[in-house]
This record gives sequence, structure tokens and C-alpha cells, in this order.
Amino acid sequence: MKLRHLTISTLALILMTGCGDDGGTGVDPDDIAGTWTATSMLFTQVAAPNATYDIIVEDVATLVVVFNAAGTYTFTFTFPPQPDENETGTYSVSGNTLTSTPTGGVAETTEISRNGDTMTLTDDDDWDFGAGDEPATLVITLTR
Repeated sequence: MKLRHLTISTLALILMTGCGDDGGTGVDPDDIAGTWTATSMLFTQVAAPNATYDIIVEDVATLVVVFNAAGTYTFTFTFPPQPDENETGTYSVSGNTLTSTPTGGVAETTEISRNGDTMTLTDDDDWDFGAGDEPATLVITLTR
């Protein structure tokens, strides 16, 4: 598994979770301000949907994202025994799309959904289910 690729994908997903239950009109950027903690990061293999792996539950990883109302974020991903990965950057919300740009990095967009104090981020990714990296769907659930 390429941890850096996972971190960038995770960040993009998290940043995209700012959507509220908005009746289809989009997300108010003020709705995502605050601290969000992942309760699940579930990878599901595209070729075999019964193959799943939850890095938060199975590896006791942690993911915390803080969205500031000023359009900046901080991101901390802990995946023992690897060193913590910390990132900062900017974000913006337009409709149901969040665009995140890590400092010195490239902007990424992700679809998000939010219901109260729970956000769900879904994106395409890769995960090693035992035979090398394979296409997967990544669903991150966060709460505040």
C-alpha cells in the first residue's frame, strides 16, 4: 500500500464531506467548520465487492480533520507504526463538491454527503487486498 496515496485520497474525501442534508441544492461551507474524526475508512474491492477492509477498525488507524471557517484545514492521519502524516491547505465548497488544495500540492475534488454531525466521503482508490493494489471504492465516515 502506498501510504502517501492513501493520505491524499483520504484528505480529498474528507474535504469533500462538507455537504449537508440540503435537499439537493449543495452545501453551505459554514456547515463543515469544526473537528471531524473518522469512525470508518472502508475499502471495497471493485472486482469482488465482498472483499472489504476497514483501516480504522482493523489497523487502529486514526484520522482527524479540522476545517476552519476561513477556508483552511489541517489533517492528521495516524497509521501505526508509521509516523503521523500532517497536512494543511485550503478548501472551498461549491454545491456538493469540495475542492481541497494541500499546501504546495494539487487541487482535488470529491463528492460528499452530510447528515447532522455525520459526514460520508466516497471516492475511487486502490487497496492491496492481498494480490497488490487493486481498484477499490473508499468510503470514509466521520463524526464531530
